[in-house]
Amino acid sequence: MRYCGVLFRYALFSAALLLVVAIPAQAKVQLLASLKPLTLIAQEVAGDQADVSTLLPVSASPHDYPLKMSDHKRLRSADLVLWIGPEMESFLARPLANLKPQQVMTAYQLEGLYWPEADESDHHHHHQNHSGHGSKDPHIWLDPRNAALIAQALAERLAQLQPDSAQQFRANAQRFSVSLQQLDEQLMQQLAPVKNRGFAVYHEGYGHFVGRYGLHQVAYVTYIPERRPGAKHLQELRGVLAREGECLFMEPYYKMDAMEEMAASLDLRIGLLDPIGDQQVSSYRQLLEQLGQGFLTCFADGRNG
Repeated sequence: MRYCGVLFRYALFSAALLLVVAIPAQAKVQLLASLKPLTLIAQEVAGDQADVSTLLPVSASPHDYPLKMSDHKRLRSADLVLWIGPEMESFLARPLANLKPQQVMTAYQLEGLYWPEADESDHHHHHQNHSGHGSKDPHIWLDPRNAALIAQALAERLAQLQPDSAQQFRANAQRFSVSLQQLDEQLMQQLAPVKNRGFAVYHEGYGHFVGRYGLHQVAYVTYIPERRPGAKHLQELRGVLAREGECLFMEPYYKMDAMEEMAASLDLRIGLLDPIGDQQVSSYRQLLEQLGQGFLTCFADGRNG
């Protein structure tokens, strides 16, 4: 009888073990973000409950990127693809149109996004008609209030895909939103002393940051990085900078000797701004703090200071 009892308990244990093996652990959501700034936001929401990766290398142009076969495979296999929209990553419009709607989240279309107000006095060349961007600046992540909106919307999408982690996703998004309020106040205070200092940026992609913190952008070198400025625009740029400019901001992956020569001839300081974030940037907060520091560094001992 004792032997039968042992066999019975062993049989129950074996059945329970088989049941555990037969029910696999829920696989993590595979989230693919088009650009690094979106990855940084997504990581705050996902925590360790989802796997987040980035499609484009930080040095690649978000406007015109030749997708490889491996990139197409990553897009198809992702549970969710987070992108800005065709106004930014136009090359993704067709591949994403082939995915199911629930596989794609378009940040540019979110309700409640904040948009910079057009200000003729600060953007002398802002209202030209260009085909590079839509009518609104798609660099929406450069306003922390928009980052909070993206995070909250993403939490809801992830909750649908992985209901067991819904509470965690929402809590992460809420915690991130609170931290962004503090970051926003910090940047507002730090940048207040340089609000009236004139500058030009390399490409017209900083409207959300400039508008949020009331900075005095007087011009830009080119509308999108891939488009070289024409002679007429450069002449206008020189005139504006000679009157109002103090700093000329370049970007890490684009080098223009002509701009450095112009800066030298006009006695402008050259600064560096990176709207995407290099390999050293590991958080959204760090990305925006680095951007703010770029302005402060260039204006630290400018000619009008």
